[in-house]
Amino acid sequence: MERSLVGSIAGVLLALAAGQAMATTWMEETVQDPVDGQDCSVHAPGSWGGYIYQWPGKYEQVFWPLTTERGIWSCPSGFAAFIGDIELSPAEKTAIGAWLRGQPALAPGYPAQLERLQAVYALRQLAPDRQAQVLRALAFQFENAERPEQAAALRARAEALMRGRLDAPDLPLRLRLEYLFVLANYAREAGREPDTDAALVAGLEQAPADADLRVYADYLDRLREPARAIRPGGVLDPEAGQE
Repeated sequence: MERSLVGSIAGVLLALAAGQAMATTWMEETVQDPVDGQDCSVHAPGSWGGYIYQWPGKYEQVFWPLTTERGIWSCPSGFAAFIGDIELSPAEKTAIGAWLRGQPALAPGYPAQLERLQAVYALRQLAPDRQAQVLRALAFQFENAERPEQAAALRARAEALMRGRLDAPDLPLRLRLEYLFVLANYAREAGREPDTDAALVAGLEQAPADADLRVYADYLDRLREPARAIRPGGVLDPEAGQE
């Protein structure tokens, strides 16, 4: 996503050096609603650090601010998107605008916001890797909203996309490692034997000495051991409830 902090390997470098939880801050911002052109008041990140890469979303590689309610931008027209992801193609604008005209005003509350977010993204024309990222972020949000069935359905769709992309010869190594790691964790959460672990280990060993990619590979390698504690049917965070 254009403005998101997702997948920043430079951030991972900071995360590895962070020894404690730190705070994030927000500021208000006005953007243009991509559907009707009106002003839309949203929240934007003010400050953060690499420690965000050690927070619970790390097990499916979804990171702040996509893991928060404020990471969802909602506009008066009824349009909703993850933070910064508001550039629409002409076809998307037409389809979403037509759909919104037939919908009631967005009801207040986090669950209603998530339902609208999912419905709008169903009308977006996303490349496979971006769609996989959106589905994982939606799954994390629905899990936070205590909607485990919807979270599981979204993860199943993300899994199918990621597995399909593993067969693509042009898939960058960084994404390949990410997908292998997430797929192993999805299998554990679903009660299946992780069938991508061996490929992940091989990929981590083959990661080149390039600074960013090597550090990302080491970051995933450090997460493999705690990830083994993911239990079937629970949240995708083996550390939940340990504090």
